[in-house]
Amino acid sequence: MKLFNLIPLREVEEDKTSPELIATPYFREFQVKHGYKPLFKFIGTKSEEHVFVADVTDFGMFDLIVKDAKIYAKITEKYAVFGMVYTMTGLTRLEATICKMNQKDGKIEVVMFDSKDKKNFDAKTTNFLKLIDDEK
Repeated sequence: MKLFNLIPLREVEEDKTSPELIATPYFREFQVKHGYKPLFKFIGTKSEEHVFVADVTDFGMFDLIVKDAKIYAKITEKYAVFGMVYTMTGLTRLEATICKMNQKDGKIEVVMFDSKDKKNFDAKTTNFLKLIDDEK
């Protein structure tokens, strides 16, 4: 096959509403804020939120008590919420909210989790275990 056979004859328009394109600025901000770049993959849409998941592979010394962990991201065009669901070696499954990001005028504001901040972190926003039950 020659190279010119691979060149498209017309320009292909990108879908500006694809979940990956909507999520990219939030993933970049997550990397900048936390210094960690997980490899997120899209798993579906629930209640107008695009849900992404990334495996956490390096637990360090916590591998003595943590069996498995995943970072979940619930993303819309206006906000994103990141949280972790982890399984202890005793098979107890727990969740922890990491942060919420709000987008205004093209700028992303990061709000770190605070259990007393009910405006940004209500029960529906921070429930990541519900995503696990629906995933199976």
